[in-house]
Amino acid sequence: MSKNDKTKLMISLDCVDRLKWSPSLGKRLQSLRGDVSMRTLADKVSQNGLTCTYQYIHKLEAGKAEAVSTELILAICNALGVDFKRLFPSVYLDPSELLAILQNHVA
Repeated sequence: MSKNDKTKLMISLDCVDRLKWSPSLGKRLQSLRGDVSMRTLADKVSQNGLTCTYQYIHKLEAGKAEAVSTELILAICNALGVDFKRLFPSVYLDPSELLAILQNHVA
């Protein structure tokens, strides 16, 4: 698989330590956070046993993080009451899309 290959691969999040972060993901996180303050979100995440500060939430939303622990992102989604798929929709493939990819590689 080349560096520029955009093929998607399905893998359990349990096997992924860190996720690549980007400014567009930061904007999506900010949108999902809505009226919840950064401090409140950080406190909710911290109450679940992970260290998180409002400054780090700000860093994520500003797109200044390069990679983020999967565990922290899952905790943020849980604290916001949103499914991980809403933050990372490109991680998931429609079964028909997966079938099309497989057929193209076999052909």
